Amino acid sequence: MEILIKIKEKKVRILLFENGAEKDAVEIAEEHSLSRELLPKIDELLKRNKLSTKDAESVHVESDQDESFTTTRIARTVAEAWNFTVDK
Repeated sequence: MEILIKIKEKKVRILLFENGAEKDAVEIAEEHSLSRELLPKIDELLKRNKLSTKDAESVHVESDQDESFTTTRIARTVAEAWNFTVDK
């Protein structure tokens, strides 16, 4: 399983992929609440699919925003921390 945090046109979607195919997704309504909502939304997505954090092998970020935007920096920081701590 892989997680993709997709930031497009100021909307944030968290997508769950299995074998390269999208399995499920959640959206964060307001990008300004990303720091507060990102990890709980990832947890919600995993639980809804009866998965644990150990099932998510990696987290990636796609963004149409510049790297200097706070939303993109928050998403990339969460992805880097997740990928650093995941047991592979």
